[in-house]
Amino acid sequence: MGQNIAHVYQSASAQGTVDVEAVRDLLASFRSDVELNAPSLQYAAVLRVMAGTVDTSLRAPDEHVGALRRVAQDLPGLVVGTAVQEGGSTLANALGSLLG
Repeated sequence: MGQNIAHVYQSASAQGTVDVEAVRDLLASFRSDVELNAPSLQYAAVLRVMAGTVDTSLRAPDEHVGALRRVAQDLPGLVVGTAVQEGGSTLANALGSLLG
């Protein structure tokens, strides 16, 4: 049935048209979720690096399509079953939408 997860903090949503600013907003939310939940995340360091990659790549997304696509593909697998699954999956979906 349901899961009782104590001390979990999440916030994310993405619907409709996705632009770079919307992805930046989702990235900020995801980073916050990662920091709040870091003690319970097995791959917190990897998630931080991925967030940094997205941040850097969004400065010139057309030049960093490969890096953004890799994060969009890999992120859902790293966050599945974690406290940041919703935010990570939302960010990955937004990246996919941004890239087309």
